[in-house]
Amino acid sequence: MDRRTPMTAGIAFAVLYAVALVLTPRFPGIDKPGSAIVAHVNEHSAEMRAQALLLAFGSLALVVLLGYARERLAVPASYVFTIGAAALLVQVFIATWFTAGLALHPEQLGSGTARTITDVVTMWGPMLTVTNLMMAVPILLAANAGQFPRWLGIVAAVFAVEQLIETITIIGPPGSFISPGGPMNTYLGAPLFILFFLALGVALSLQQQRDNRPAIVDVDDPVDDPDRVGEPQTGDGDIVRPVTVEDSAN
Repeated sequence: MDRRTPMTAGIAFAVLYAVALVLTPRFPGIDKPGSAIVAHVNEHSAEMRAQALLLAFGSLALVVLLGYARERLAVPASYVFTIGAAALLVQVFIATWFTAGLALHPEQLGSGTARTITDVVTMWGPMLTVTNLMMAVPILLAANAGQFPRWLGIVAAVFAVEQLIETITIIGPPGSFISPGGPMNTYLGAPLFILFFLALGVALSLQQQRDNRPAIVDVDDPVDDPDRVGEPQTGDGDIVRPVTVEDSAN
């Protein structure tokens, strides 16, 4: 494939996921009643279904990006990264089943059902931090080993630290910044998630460009070239005289 494929996939993923993120407001928090969720779904059902479509196409781009990244990792980091990538995609798909499913028949949605399903979906963000760590840490280690640019290692480190802190949202109190599915998951973790994979796509393309760059040979350095065996060798002070017609006749 073209060396620009990872960058193209990263940009496509970032655009599609970013649009999906801002397309609909986040669900009412875990401190809100089920009736608030029913009202939210009725108001944004069309956007929720469009969001599912954007996530589907964005996930296809993400798969391409993850495949390229997996190629550059060594064992056992590559295994950890692969498990994290698979878990990430499974979580995205399952969460989308529930959110898009709620929007199919919003007029028939009951408060208790809406609250229960949304509570399940809400835990997606907090648990996603673990799979993100399974991908960010191998990239960080690979960058430290010189397999990726140093700046990508910095991005991976920032993302990994933030995700480690964000695991607190698993047990965060209702109505707070760190509540499950709350502002920390939506407004901090999600943008960093998109930024990390966008940076990974750019770095992969730049790294392939560097790997494919031909080596530069210093012409001033003497080299043992077998094709030059037949050329006249001169010592210090020797003068090479041009070959004339008379020389050829002799």
